Amino acid sequence: MPEVTSIEPEPPDIDAPETVQFTAKGDLTRRGEIGTATLTITDRRILYRDSSGLEQAWPISEVRRPRIETLVDASALIADVGGLSVELLRSSSKRSLMLASVEKRLRALLEGGDPPRFEEATRLCPKCGKPIPEGEECPNCVNRGQALVRLFSYTREYRFRLIWGVFLTLAMTCVQLLPPYLTKLLVDDVMRAGNRALFPKLLVALFTIGLLQMVFHIARARNVAYLGARIAIKIRTSLFEKLQSLSLSYFDRRNVGSIMSRMVQDTMALYDVLVDGLPILINQAALVIGIPIAMLLIDWKITLFALIPLPVVLIAVRWFRRKMVRIWARYWHNSARLSGALNGILQGERVVKAFHGEQREVDRFGRRIQALAMDGYKAEAHWANFFPAVLFLVSSSVFVVWWFGGNAVLDSRLQLGELVAFVAYLAMMQQPLMMLQRMIDWTTRSLTAAERVFEVMDTPVDVHEAADAQAMPRIQGHVRFNDVHFGYDKTREVLHGISLEVQPGEMVGLVGHSGAGKSTLINLLLRFYDPTHGKIEIDGVDLRKVKIADFRRQVGVVLQDSYLFPGSVRDNIAYGRPDASLEEVMAAAKAANAHEFIVNFPDGYDSYVGERGQRLSGGERQRISIARAILHNPKILVLDEATASVDTETEQLIQEALERLVDGRTTFAIAHRLSTLRNADRLFVIQDGRIAETGTHQELLEKENGIYAGLAQMQLQVNRLSESPSERDR
Repeated sequence: MPEVTSIEPEPPDIDAPETVQFTAKGDLTRRGEIGTATLTITDRRILYRDSSGLEQAWPISEVRRPRIETLVDASALIADVGGLSVELLRSSSKRSLMLASVEKRLRALLEGGDPPRFEEATRLCPKCGKPIPEGEECPNCVNRGQALVRLFSYTREYRFRLIWGVFLTLAMTCVQLLPPYLTKLLVDDVMRAGNRALFPKLLVALFTIGLLQMVFHIARARNVAYLGARIAIKIRTSLFEKLQSLSLSYFDRRNVGSIMSRMVQDTMALYDVLVDGLPILINQAALVIGIPIAMLLIDWKITLFALIPLPVVLIAVRWFRRKMVRIWARYWHNSARLSGALNGILQGERVVKAFHGEQREVDRFGRRIQALAMDGYKAEAHWANFFPAVLFLVSSSVFVVWWFGGNAVLDSRLQLGELVAFVAYLAMMQQPLMMLQRMIDWTTRSLTAAERVFEVMDTPVDVHEAADAQAMPRIQGHVRFNDVHFGYDKTREVLHGISLEVQPGEMVGLVGHSGAGKSTLINLLLRFYDPTHGKIEIDGVDLRKVKIADFRRQVGVVLQDSYLFPGSVRDNIAYGRPDASLEEVMAAAKAANAHEFIVNFPDGYDSYVGERGQRLSGGERQRISIARAILHNPKILVLDEATASVDTETEQLIQEALERLVDGRTTFAIAHRLSTLRNADRLFVIQDGRIAETGTHQELLEKENGIYAGLAQMQLQVNRLSESPSERDR
């Protein structure tokens, strides 16, 4: 960040009339302290005031280059005033969108253009005060019971199975409640009353109840396993379909490991809660309701005394659940970070070994594991503290029953069998209450994972097909950019008013320094993103009004880093046309100068290319990528550094293949080797997100002090340095 220098405030001219253009408020003072800061922009000055009493003013005619600088958990609006870098306004990170809007409006005002609409400040949750993601609820205050409701929404196709499962659970609960009552009959009606005829009948009944419990348990377990597996498949399929529908901006903001964690670990947690968690939870909850009812039928007074600890237990459970939600949310977050770190290390294993970074990565991975283990330890430690206290509260009911029930038996107000049944029911009550505590911990963990899955499912699609999208089965290839603006996020604009037109069959080159905006322009053309302002037209139709399938079927891409999927050479060439015959695949490979090296493989076109095509050289991967584009037969073609990082001989083969590929197609080519763009019909030189120069290769070379001419001269010098002394002497 450039040095921020304060200048002496200009005394305000009270008599001169001024027109206020706009006003903005920050939440940090110049010193970085929490407070109110106001920036007022008039047609003549920029005025600054903050809650610390500082006031400054600068003539707007001397303000240049407004820009955003990132600080520690904050952002600052900087501008050049009188040759010095001056901080105009500072805000915390949660108001960075507001600050970016101020920068856009100030820039437009200085350039004499129409200022864009002032962006609203980041929405804050009225409960916790934290920023709320656009189009979403507050993730900290969301009702987590909704995740459970959404899980059940996936059971609509299996209603019969669900009803059957509920019936089995309730039937099993009723059967479980019978043994204490039969024990009462054994004590009072058989042992004390001497009814021998009833004795074998009660034993048979107890045996039958045990058998029924086994049958119900097996039937319920099989039903739940089937239901859970089917629902888990449906959730994973829906999640993968959602991921495929999301635009690249979603994947730009997340690492692959985090996404895989949600796809694998979080969905597995849902399977666990569906197969084991919810059925047990329902069964134990039914026991918690059924046991007090059975006790009330025996003696309602003693039952009320016995249930005194129950409300305390329920209140404690509610408090504990809220605490565990936060702990498990942090646990799953660290789990995703661990998966992301592991994925990054494994993907870059060659770099790790090349720079002897094994120990550094071991240490870094160890810290991630340590953080995850500590979160798991905290969860178990909280449970270890909570569980004995709940157990004591539940077991205290036994003392109450023995006191009141024992006295009732001694006073002949209660039979001994009824007291035994009371104690048996209380023993049964301990199990569901203890299980409910553990299940609440378990389901809280799983429902936290469910929220992470549903967060992906609820992510809005940035690039979606319009309701009135036109079918375009045949595209001519007429492309027009009309005042296109774009930024990967709302705080930074990358392209500023790009306007260009390309005729069908024309080949144009995009040239410029790294970061100038060439690849961004291509990303918009391929509709990986939509412009924030302006439009892109295909054959006179706004690209946003064209059916995505019709457009993508007629667009081909050859990238610098040609990605090959694990599989055979044939599968990779035919990726755009899976139904292509072997003869068509071979014809495309011959046109791409790839057939010769493919047939030299042991398995020819059935050879396995390896992970990301690592069994092949860079030039071989590139030619297979070109063959893939040739077989796809696109009307619009994008070449992004298609000949970079290959040797001269391979480059010549690739150039020959590209000449066959671009014939008759509208082609956009990006290349740092300017010699590869000699045959382009036109070149567009991109600088700082704008078109700086336009013309043919020769016209731009002849332009005095031109950007393209400077790039060509620089590249010529680099090529000369790479030559041997004998070659230079020639």
